[in-house]
This record gives sequence, C-alpha cells and structure tokens, in this order.
Amino acid sequence: RPPPANCIKLNFDGAVFTELGKAGLGVVVHDSHGNAIASLSEQALLPFSPVIVEAMTAARAMTFAQELGINEFMLEGDSEAVINTLRSTEASLTTYGHLLESAKSTLVTSKCIAFTHIRRIGNRVAHNLAKHARHVRGLSVWVEDIPPHLYDVLFADPS
Repeated sequence: RPPPANCIKLNFDGAVFTELGKAGLGVVVHDSHGNAIASLSEQALLPFSPVIVEAMTAARAMTFAQELGINEFMLEGDSEAVINTLRSTEASLTTYGHLLESAKSTLVTSKCIAFTHIRRIGNRVAHNLAKHARHVRGLSVWVEDIPPHLYDVLFADPS
C-alpha cells in the first residue's frame, strides 16, 4: 500500500548467498502514488547471521534516503526483529543493535516517521532487488526506476 500523501516509503530486504560468502541488500523507494522513485541492489560480505543482513539493509535504506535528499519517510521490512529494534526507544543489546542505532543517529536532515513490519508477500520488489545483488558487483542504483526484469513484480506488489 502506498504511503500517505507527501510521504515516501522505503521497503528493504536482505538475501544470503552462503556459497558466495556474500549478502544482497535490496531497497525500493515509493512515492505516495506507489511509483518507484529509486531502487538499489548492493552486494556485501556475508555476516554470520541472516538477521544481521536485514539490519545492514535497514541501515542502508536510511542512508539511501539521505543520499536522495528525502526529508520524511516510512521504513518497511519483513524482519520483525529488526523493525521491533528500530521502534524501541531503549538501547539494543542484540548483535545488530549498534548498526541500527548508528544509522538512526546519522539521520540529520531526514527522519523516519514510522517503522513498519510487512509480510514477505508484500515486500517482493525489495526481496527481488536483494536477490538481484548476486549479479551485482558492488552497488547498482536505478533512479525513477527498477531493473526491467522486476516490472511485473512492481505492478503486482501491494506495498
């Protein structure tokens, strides 16, 4: 579902490529009409836990918002543990809490107005961007677009 008027929503998801020793980070940015205004696929070294991949991706989404000059945004992902940590006002003692706290503390010109958990079915574009990172060297960014092979997924995605 698109965000409220004059608001931007970032969906994020991570993927694990154990055989490559790599992780994939996927982020898609939607405007209030549901249009994709930017997206990214990034490959990173594989940390020791899938939830850390999700935390890395959430942190990358917040950085991406700042890079795009987005002032207010909603952050949505399918990792309930990461979303709950982001929502918490208390310091997290998890193995990934420092990643999220660091990302939140750098939001100087931007602010996240909501951290929302979504089921994987509603996060398919971000999920496919994360999987696409398997074929990316470093980082790929699409502005006002997504990779062409994901058009069908975008138009079928309720997020």
